[in-house]
Amino acid sequence: MKTDPRITRPLIFALLLAAACSEARPPKSEAIERAKTSPSILTSTLPAAEPDPTEEKEPAAPLAAIVEAPPSESPAAEERRIFEPELTNFDGLALHRLVTAPEVEGREPVAASSLFGPQNERVYAFVEVSNQSDEDRTLLVHFIGPEGQVSGGVELHIPASAPRWRTWAYTGHATTPGLWRVEIRIEDGTLVGALPFEVETGC
Repeated sequence: MKTDPRITRPLIFALLLAAACSEARPPKSEAIERAKTSPSILTSTLPAAEPDPTEEKEPAAPLAAIVEAPPSESPAAEERRIFEPELTNFDGLALHRLVTAPEVEGREPVAASSLFGPQNERVYAFVEVSNQSDEDRTLLVHFIGPEGQVSGGVELHIPASAPRWRTWAYTGHATTPGLWRVEIRIEDGTLVGALPFEVETGC
């Protein structure tokens, strides 16, 4: 009895395919054991929350709390002091401003400073004063050096009944390094204004 190849070929192919699939599938217990070896990882599909700008956060500890920081100022910076003038009202005469500067332009000090060097040819003492009396007044300006040397002796005349008067004196002899002082006195020698300034050592 002959078999029809059109029937037997598909049958053989189906048997071989079934045998291959049954060998490739692992036993149920092995599949479960393999699944246990890989731990599950939880993920989220939600977008990351935006930080709330109004929420106050505790500031991080400053570095100085962990490591001791070096001093913030150098010795040279500490030596450069800023001086405030000593001003006094006397007999209707009132000093409102006293500054030192390397220049005066437009009846105002330019680059007011308490520190001068060899490049500064002059040191100006700028004064703003009011005179409420009915008489003209005179101010006498001196520049006193670190060794007691005196320069200046400039007279500044203040008219009577002047609500605001700006004037100045200068010296070109403040060349000795050290602490200097401007002194302003009235006619009888009473001190009405004083201001220290420094002259640096030349290179």
